[in-house]
Formats: sequence, C-alpha cells, structure tokens
Amino acid sequence: MHPDARLAVRLAFLVACVASTLPGCSFPCQSSATDAQPPAATAPLIKGVDHILFTVSDLDRSVKFYRDVLGLTVAHKSRHFVWLKAGEFGIALSDKPWRFEKKGEPKGVGMIPHFAVREMDALAARLKEHHIPWLREPKDEGWGIEAFVTDPDGYQWAFVAPSHHGRWWVWPLNRLAAF
Repeated sequence: MHPDARLAVRLAFLVACVASTLPGCSFPCQSSATDAQPPAATAPLIKGVDHILFTVSDLDRSVKFYRDVLGLTVAHKSRHFVWLKAGEFGIALSDKPWRFEKKGEPKGVGMIPHFAVREMDALAARLKEHHIPWLREPKDEGWGIEAFVTDPDGYQWAFVAPSHHGRWWVWPLNRLAAF
C-alpha cells in the first residue's frame, strides 16, 4: 500500500473514532448509542439465546455429528428428540417436523449460527478425523479466526476462535471494503 494511502486510512479511522465520541455524531451506516439501547426505564425483554432447534432427517447421524465431532454433551434424549449442550447454549434436534414449521428446502438459508472455539487447530483436527469438509477453511479476519462447515442435513455453522493478531480494529475496515 502506498504511504499516502496508508495515512489516509489511518486518518479516516481516527476521524471516525473521534466523531463517534462527539454528541450527535456517529460512524456512517451505524446507529447511534441511543438507537442501540432500550430506554433506561424498561429492561430488555431478550436476555440471550437459549437454544437452536433443528429438524433433522436422521437423529442418530445428527447426534454423532454434534456429540462425537463437535463435542457437545447429550442432556436429554427421547424417541424423536435430543437436547445437546455447549456450555449454557443448547442445540435441540428433532426428526419429526413441528406443526408450525415452514416446509421446503434448503434448510437454514439466511442464518449461520457461530460457535466460539478455544483452538481452531484442534477443531480442524477433529473435523479431519471425522471426514467433515470445510465450506470455508479457517481464515484470520483480524478480529478472530472464522471457518464454516455444514452438519449432515446441510445446516451451516461457523466457528470463531481468537485471532493470532489480536487486532479488534481490523474488523470494521475489512468489512467496510466488502460493502
């Protein structure tokens, strides 16, 4: 990168940081802090994500993927339903569609949940051992290392591990260039 271009990028970043701290100013295409926060008088209704429910074609095959490959623990199992845990987060699997469930293919389009992992290399070894291919191999995005796979039914999952660079500020600049 040309030295003048580097200076321009640094200056733009500095201006954005300063502007975001001034009353009434925000980074382009970014909501202000007051837009992002609920009014102080009301508590937020949503306090986190409890679990994700997947309708699967083969319950045993899916349990093997989530338990044996990804290392989740089985908390409950019945004939058509399995509840797995990753820390406080749950993955529910059912081989019987729910009455209210939308019909059709493909599954999970438009939603890619992200698991946090301690060590991407350990996950890569586990996936290789179980012959699970990458949708996208691990890539250090600066803010974290991110990779993508699908489960046996084609649901997409992303995995995020700490970046080797530890530079949180790279994310906005990388993402702005993509849009």
